[in-house]
Amino acid sequence: MAIVTIHVDGEAVEAREGANLLTTLLSAGHALPHPCFHPALSAPASCRLCVASLEGPGGPELITACNQRVRGGMSVSLDAPEAAEARERVLDDLLLRHPPDCAVCERAGECELQEAVRVARGGRTPSVAPGEPGRLVLGPRLILDRRRCILCTRCVRFGEEVSGEPGLAVEGGGAGARIGASAGDRIAGDMTGNLLDLCPAGALTDPDEREAPPPWRLTGVSSVCAGCASGCATRVDVHDGRVWRVKPRPESPAGGFWLCDHGRYGWQQRGERLLAPRREGRETGWDTALAGVAEEMEQGRRSAVVLSPYLTNEEAFLLVQLARRWKAELYLWEEADPGGDRVFPGGFTISASRGPNAAGVGAVARASGSSPLPASDLPVGLDVVYAVGGSLCGEGPGILPGRETRLISHDLTPSPLVDGAVIALAGGSAWTEKEGTFVDRLGRVRRVRSAVEPPGDARPDLWILSALWHGGPNRDSADQVFGRLARTRHEPFAGLDYGTLDGDDHPMSGTAFGGGWTSWVQRPGQVAAADLGSRP
Repeated sequence: MAIVTIHVDGEAVEAREGANLLTTLLSAGHALPHPCFHPALSAPASCRLCVASLEGPGGPELITACNQRVRGGMSVSLDAPEAAEARERVLDDLLLRHPPDCAVCERAGECELQEAVRVARGGRTPSVAPGEPGRLVLGPRLILDRRRCILCTRCVRFGEEVSGEPGLAVEGGGAGARIGASAGDRIAGDMTGNLLDLCPAGALTDPDEREAPPPWRLTGVSSVCAGCASGCATRVDVHDGRVWRVKPRPESPAGGFWLCDHGRYGWQQRGERLLAPRREGRETGWDTALAGVAEEMEQGRRSAVVLSPYLTNEEAFLLVQLARRWKAELYLWEEADPGGDRVFPGGFTISASRGPNAAGVGAVARASGSSPLPASDLPVGLDVVYAVGGSLCGEGPGILPGRETRLISHDLTPSPLVDGAVIALAGGSAWTEKEGTFVDRLGRVRRVRSAVEPPGDARPDLWILSALWHGGPNRDSADQVFGRLARTRHEPFAGLDYGTLDGDDHPMSGTAFGGGWTSWVQRPGQVAAADLGSRP
């Protein structure tokens, strides 16, 4: 699109012709409330809070910026008295029907209505008329408080345009209109968590949010979802060494605003966790366990290493190098949905490949001159097998080594395989504890960042594999290992480094915390919000 010049209250602004006028104004630094607008949804202009004055042939006219396109020579005024008065009346109407719950609301600090009041009124609100009573439980993770609803209809449009799943609908009309479930009193689907992100006024909340710290106390760590091979960009919000929530991290105007419920909630570890290495079924120290692994693998006449799709590229690189040292055969286990990729009407895709990095692990092996066979082809009669798991859902290598085979299990949670292992390594395989990179289904190398430390005496996988490689305390950083991988000049790693990847990983300018849409006011920090940077 051509670059044209428009004028906003007399100031010249360069913009792309045909671009959305509202997003252009926001990017230029103009605080214009827009609680019904979302860049990935249709723009019904229902809230009318983005009203501006446009100079036309017959004089100025009021327009809604969210459904206008940029044209060269446009002259727009946000400060025109008639535009400011129109926005004030709309805000008055919304606030009359919205309770002043900010002090106890779960969305305080990330509420777009709260932000609009902060900009237009300095935080003052009028008296409140009685609203729609009652909290409606729509599912185990979704509550609708109709008193707070401002009828922006984002939630309705999401179901119609993006997920295609039965969701929310507008019931009634006029002053009696309200939001309700379109199919019964329950909402069930794979994308329902996005409704929480979309709600601009705290009407849709998760019951667990009441126990969580307020948003301004959370630190956001940019990472990538490990729920499947789609590689959705995420932000992991942590406080006091604990993960509290995972949100989508938008990357472009065309997509990246959504996250499926498996990715959003799949990080939660509800079962038992391996908290220390074991030898012959008893907990032991790391020096003893690692020495035992080296002894077992080096003495085995015929051995195998079973790679996991939950390993980062850096972890896989170290383990492949170890397999070459041990003269071990390489295998790779994968889990796939027999139904194939699931593509939603809006284009969001849940990959059939459940492991987040099967493509990357295979590429790492090939960069090292190897080609792993499927774990299902693991032969009988092996002396030693080193098998890596790492799934929070209980998926694993699925191998059945014979009684004569000595098994070393490197995993996250207890399992029959761990119980039968001569040595079990308590790895930090949970993706929120990993530092490195994945390769998604489109072949893109994505940065994965550690948000928390493993519990107990468990250790990150990179720590374990680096210790095995060096035979002692000399530990490689993920950056150092990736540098060695990139020097193989094998695609897709050739020519990359962490500086390049980190530079490509910043959130799109103007996008919101958690899949919604934020105005210019939140970006410079005038309204408290999560930090999208890496954890110090």
